[in-house]
Amino acid sequence: MKKKILSLLTVFGIYTLLLILLFFPLVFQSSTLVAPDSLIPHASTLALDKLQGETGIYPLWQPWLFSGMPTVEAFSYISGLYFPNMVFSLFHTDGIILQLLHLAFAGVGVFLFLRQYGLTTPAAPLGGALFMLNPYMTAMLVHGHGSQLMTAAWMPWMLWAVMRLIQRGGFVDAGVLAIIAGFQLQRSHVQIAYYSWVLALLLAAVLLVFCRDSLQRAGTHNGFPYGRIVLLIAALGCGVAMSASIYLPASEYAPYSVRGMAAAGGASSWEYATLWSMHPLELLTFLVPGYFGFGGVTYWGFMPFTDFPNYAGIVVLLLAAAGAYRRRKDAMIWFFSAGALLALLLSFGRFFSPVFDLFYHFAPLFSRFRVPSMALIMLYLIIASLAAIGVNDLLQRSTERLLKPIRIGALFMAVFLLLLLALQSPMESFFRSLFPDPSVESFDLSFMINKVRWEHLKGSLLIALLTLLLFTGVLWLGIKGKLSHKMTGLLIFLLALLDPLWIDLQIIYPSDSSLRSPVFAESRMVAPAFQPDDITRYLAAQKGEFRIYPAGPLFTENKFALSGIESVGGYHPAKLKIYEEFLAKTENLASINVLRMLNVGYIVTPVPLSHPALEPVKTGNLQLAGGPVPVTVYRLQSTLPRVRFAERVTGVRDSDELFLRLLDDAAPQGEAFVDGSLWRGTRTFAAATVLSMQRGSESIRLKVSAPADAFLVVSEIYYPLRWKVTVDGKPAVMIKVNGLLRGVMVPAGSREVLFYYDRTLFETARLISFGAFGAALLMVAGGVFISRFRQKDGVMSN
Repeated sequence: MKKKILSLLTVFGIYTLLLILLFFPLVFQSSTLVAPDSLIPHASTLALDKLQGETGIYPLWQPWLFSGMPTVEAFSYISGLYFPNMVFSLFHTDGIILQLLHLAFAGVGVFLFLRQYGLTTPAAPLGGALFMLNPYMTAMLVHGHGSQLMTAAWMPWMLWAVMRLIQRGGFVDAGVLAIIAGFQLQRSHVQIAYYSWVLALLLAAVLLVFCRDSLQRAGTHNGFPYGRIVLLIAALGCGVAMSASIYLPASEYAPYSVRGMAAAGGASSWEYATLWSMHPLELLTFLVPGYFGFGGVTYWGFMPFTDFPNYAGIVVLLLAAAGAYRRRKDAMIWFFSAGALLALLLSFGRFFSPVFDLFYHFAPLFSRFRVPSMALIMLYLIIASLAAIGVNDLLQRSTERLLKPIRIGALFMAVFLLLLLALQSPMESFFRSLFPDPSVESFDLSFMINKVRWEHLKGSLLIALLTLLLFTGVLWLGIKGKLSHKMTGLLIFLLALLDPLWIDLQIIYPSDSSLRSPVFAESRMVAPAFQPDDITRYLAAQKGEFRIYPAGPLFTENKFALSGIESVGGYHPAKLKIYEEFLAKTENLASINVLRMLNVGYIVTPVPLSHPALEPVKTGNLQLAGGPVPVTVYRLQSTLPRVRFAERVTGVRDSDELFLRLLDDAAPQGEAFVDGSLWRGTRTFAAATVLSMQRGSESIRLKVSAPADAFLVVSEIYYPLRWKVTVDGKPAVMIKVNGLLRGVMVPAGSREVLFYYDRTLFETARLISFGAFGAALLMVAGGVFISRFRQKDGVMSN
C-alpha cells in the first residue's frame, strides 16, 4: 500500500513539475490570463465574494448585472459549492494554480485507470501525460474555460472507480465512486460530466457483459453480478445527490433562462445545439494541425471563433492504433473502440446527424447542450489510453514483423518529404486556392493571413513527417538491437510526449507572426481593471438608488459590480430569458423612456451623446483589462425612482402593443402596463407614499401609506420562481409590470411590503448534498470496517 501511494505521489509530482515548466510565467512571473472568458466573469465573482463576506450567507441573487439575476441557478458563483474548494480555500489557492493542479490530477486519473487495467509502470504514466497535455486541455485553461477543464479532470477517475467497483464489488469502491461522481458534478460543467458518465456507463456495460467469467471467479453469485449493479446504481445516485445544491435550483431555472429559451424545441433549438459541429474533413487536423489554420483569423474551417486545432498527434495515433490492433480480442478494446466511435459521431453534429439526432431527441438533457465537438474530450482520453497500451505492448512483445511496414512507411515518407520540398511553389498555389477570403477589408491583411495559413500548413506537414521519420528510425534501431530496450522505450516515450507538446507551446506562446494575440500578460497591466478608477469612484459616490447604462462596447463590462454599481448591462451566458427578450425588443435598451423605467441615473459612454435629457457630469478613463478607455458620464434627467406608485395602470393585449407604448419617448412617464388578462383598459389607483425602504441583495422591505387601494411598482426584475412578496406578512400576488418589472396591489392604510428571495429549495438541496457526502463517507468507512472484520474473523478461524 505504501509503495502504491509513493508511486502515485511521484507521478503527481512529475506531472506537476512538467506543468510548472510549461506554464512558468503564470506560476512564477506574476502573469495572468487575458482571455475574456477568464477576466470578465472575475469582476462579478470578486463582488459576490465581498457580498458573502458582508452578509455571511451564500449569495443567490446579484443586483449588478442585467438589472439583477440569479447566481447558483445560472451556474454562476458555484465554486463555493464544490467541496474540494473548501480545502483549497484554506490555503488561498490561486485560480490558475487550482486549474494546474486539476490538470495534473487528470493525468494521475489516467495513470490509475491504466494501472487498474494492468499496464506496466513505464506505459501508464505516458497515458496520463498525453491526456494532460492534449491541446484541447491546454486551450481550455488558457482561454478561460476552467470549469470545463476541472470537470474533465474527473473523467479518468470516473472510469477508474467504475472499473474497481465492477471488478471488486466492495462498499469502499462504491463510496469512492460516489465521491468522485459527486465532485465532478459539483464542478458543474454539465456537458463534460455528461460525456464522462456516458463513458463510465459504457465501461460498466462492457465489463458486465464481456467479463462475466472473471467476475464470477472474483466472487459474484448466481452467474450475474447483481450486487455490483446495485452498488453501481447506489454510488451514482449518491453522486447525483451530492450535487443537489447546484442542480436542483438550476433545473427549475432552465425554463426562465436564455439557455432554456434556446433549447425549448423546434428547428432553432437544433441549430443552437449543433453550433460548433466538427466537420469530418477537420479530422485532418488530428494529423496536420495547421491544415485549417491554427486559430483566430487564420482559421478557415467549419466552426466559428476557433482558437486552436484539434490535434491528437501522429505518433500518439500510431501508438494508439498499434495498441488497439494488438489487443483487438480484449474486451476493453471493444470499450475503447465503441467509445471512440461514439465520440466521433457525436462531435460531427449537423454534418452527420443520425447518431447526434438520436441522442438529441431521446437522451435526457442532451438537447440543452451545444458545441458537439466537445464530445472529442472522450476521444482524447481514449487515444491517450490506447497509446499507452501501444507503448506497453511494444516494450513487451516481439516486433520483428514490423520491419517491413517500417521500411515501406519510411520510404513513402521520405518521397513525400522530397516532393513537398521540391514542389513547394505549386503546392502553395494549390492550397492557397482552397483558402476562403478572410473577413477583412484590407487586401494587405488578407494576403498576410493567407500567407500565415500556408506557413502553418507547410510547417505542420514538415514537422509531422520529421516526427514520423524519427519514430520509425527509433523503432528500426530498437528492433535491430542498435538501441537498448530501455533506450528505445525512453525515446518512444519522449517522441510521444513531444508530439502534442509542440502544439501546446504554440497555444500558450503564440509568436508575433501567428497573427494571434498573447494569452497572458503581466498582472500589473491587468490589475487596474479590478481596482477603482475615476469613473467608478464618481459613480459609487452618488447618492440614492440608481442603475447605469454602459453604452456601446461597454455594455458587456462587469467591472462596475466591484464598486457596487448596478448596471442594466453585463456579461453572462445564461441571463434571464425575460431580460434577453426585452433587450431584443428594445434594441439593447435604446430608448430614454425604457432607461428611465429601469431607474437608470447615469449613462457611461466612450462616444459623445446629444439629447436634451442628458447632462454631461464627468469625463475620465475607465480602466479595463485592455487598457484605459476615455469615457463621458451623462446624468439622465427625470429618471423614475426604484420604488414608486403608479396612478394609472393599463392592460395591454400583447407584447407588440406593450413595446409600442414603452418605446414612445413622447408618452408621459409613470404609467404602468400589465397583461390584458388582468383587466381591460386603464384603472386608476391612489397616490400613495413610500415611507421607508430597507434594501438588501435578496430583500426589499417597504413601509408605505395609501389613502385607498394603490399599485406599487418596483424597478426590479420579475422572476416569480424565487422572488416572492408579502403585504403585512401575508402572501400577495406579484404582477409583471411593463413586461419586466415587479408590481403588487396594496390595500388602503399603513402597510409593510416585503419582497424576498426564496432560499428554501437551495438550503434544502444543500442539506441533501452534505447528507449524500456523509453517506458516501459512511460507505467507505463501513467497507473498511467490514473488510477488517472479515480479515480478523478469518485469522481467528484459522
